[in-house]
Amino acid sequence: MTSALLVTVIGLALAMAYMNGFHDASNAVSTTITTRTLRESTALRMAAVLNVLGGFLGMAIIAVTAPWALRLLGLGQLAQEVADTPDLLGMALVAMMLTTILWDLLTWYFGMPSSTWHAFIGATLGVSLVVGAAANWSELGVLLLVSVVGPVLSAGLAYLLMQLILSLGRNEWLKRGHLRFAQTVSAGAVATGHGINDSRLPLAVVVIAFTTISAPEGSTTAVMAAVALAIGAGTLVGGHRIIRTLGRNLTDLSVAQGLAAETSSATTMSLSLFGLDAPVSTSHSLASSVVGAGVGRGLRTVRWRVAGQILLVWLVTPLATALLGAALIGVLQELPTG
Repeated sequence: MTSALLVTVIGLALAMAYMNGFHDASNAVSTTITTRTLRESTALRMAAVLNVLGGFLGMAIIAVTAPWALRLLGLGQLAQEVADTPDLLGMALVAMMLTTILWDLLTWYFGMPSSTWHAFIGATLGVSLVVGAAANWSELGVLLLVSVVGPVLSAGLAYLLMQLILSLGRNEWLKRGHLRFAQTVSAGAVATGHGINDSRLPLAVVVIAFTTISAPEGSTTAVMAAVALAIGAGTLVGGHRIIRTLGRNLTDLSVAQGLAAETSSATTMSLSLFGLDAPVSTSHSLASSVVGAGVGRGLRTVRWRVAGQILLVWLVTPLATALLGAALIGVLQELPTG
């Protein structure tokens, strides 16, 4: 891979990490901001710091190797097919990341929580087909399974937690101050889990790019630090459009609902991270949890039109990004090289 192409891949990986933090800041802070448990600036600063911490923790508990990166992103077959043309691998990675960034920007503009992981894997499918590599259908199958089971589990758990919180409140075992403190802790858990989960995506891309060159010693460690800091920087800015959708437009959140939703989301992410070893969408997890917590207070508390719009975006994401990824790699292949 040429030096210019490698620099482009690394730059886009950091841009994707920044965009991920910006787009998904809502996952950790939307409920605490809406319920006024924390001021917006405080919530964003807390989420940014914990996203960085989560990024470092996530990288510390895994063996950062090329086989790990290829398996995580489902790019093993594509890497084999283009082994003799490292520049084509670089262009494929560029197309995938551009697609992911553009999709995150589009969904942010419309205030729709969506999955960066699903966007990237959809782009992977489209790019693989265009370059003539066999698509990793088993990886897609796992993604679809987690996509269905994860939100259902999150919503169900949030509903049960909401019932428990309401019961404790009726018996005066829980005061509002207790709920606010617990919600702050649960928001921190979601932010940390997001950092652990989503830092792996840009890091894995760079590790794969490094397989085509003799990377200097310590370069992977430097990229690890840069990815974690980029996610934190993006979180600090905050995706306010999506924060409004989750915190106000989907349902009128109470402190109890926010606590139930965040606790459910953090639990689901933990199961997926340490049990399934599969990419889990924090956006899917929290949005589903918000709905489940809302249903816990009554079906009418959820604005089902907004919920339906979010679900439609989730369903469209893999197909739309596959088409966009295919188009981008087609354009990149036609560009002059050298």
